[in-house]
Amino acid sequence: MSRYVAALAAGATLLLAGCASGAVPSQPVTSLARSGIAPDAKHAKRILYVLVNDGTSNSYIELYDAYAKQPRPLGSITDGRQNPGAIWVDGKGNLYAGNDKTYTSSVVEYAPGATKPMRTYTNGIDLPFGGMVDAKGRMYVSVAGVKGRSEGGIAVFPRRKTSPSGFLTQNIYVPHGIAKDASGNLFVAVIYGDQSSVVEFPAGSTQSTVLPLNDLDSGAFLEDLKLDANADIVVADAYLNAVRFYPPPYQNEGRALTAGMSAPTGLAYGPDGSLFVGNEYVNVNNGNVVVFPPGATQPARTIVDGIHGGVLGVAIGPRG
Repeated sequence: MSRYVAALAAGATLLLAGCASGAVPSQPVTSLARSGIAPDAKHAKRILYVLVNDGTSNSYIELYDAYAKQPRPLGSITDGRQNPGAIWVDGKGNLYAGNDKTYTSSVVEYAPGATKPMRTYTNGIDLPFGGMVDAKGRMYVSVAGVKGRSEGGIAVFPRRKTSPSGFLTQNIYVPHGIAKDASGNLFVAVIYGDQSSVVEFPAGSTQSTVLPLNDLDSGAFLEDLKLDANADIVVADAYLNAVRFYPPPYQNEGRALTAGMSAPTGLAYGPDGSLFVGNEYVNVNNGNVVVFPPGATQPARTIVDGIHGGVLGVAIGPRG
């Protein structure tokens, strides 16, 4: 079942079952230094993580040299995954995967380059569909369920803590992508049935505002959200097959990317401003990742090798 169908059901009933997609894993991850795949010399060395999901047992995270001219798989992470639905990376390069398994959801954390989890978060985690870690080490996880509520919320984990200190819930239904700006304002992509919106929590506040972004009442389904170098809100619209940009003051769409889009579900920015977009399904079985150089409207590269299922997330981390 795609996340689109699963979240539509969640919005209608305010009950969300874990979604399934997945894959046949390749070989376990090997030393990146021995991979023999040289990055483009112009760029810093980075790992591209791609979450591929085709069911609870067959999901995996595939690793690539993010800036290789012809990216080939470096290996796979298979330990610690139970129907994962989102991945993200913190400032130290640690990788996080949200497992959307009904009644036993979790977030697992991996050290850079590691194949086994070093930490597991279960308290306050119920169907995590997105997450991020801020510069101070606080982790924010979008969860579809919060104890005592029929809607979801944002679980807030203080630095180095495995239990949340609280939840942000105002205007939150089924939250997905989440990002924080330099001033500490938090932005969340929210889905409610067949309607999507972006909610802003000002820095330090538990009160939120639904931003007046145009064209989100026309069937948009926002799977991910990032902020670019210009502080634009960037959303992956899986239903209308577009990545859409909303510059401050966050009202009218500035531009949209549509070339190479097929149910975009994940967004990640490289250090040079390149945008990596994960498409859930390009054909009946498999997705891909398309890469846009800074300012481009057409993808320069398409990554398909090693992807044997639906792509539900992408992330960029430092390469050891």
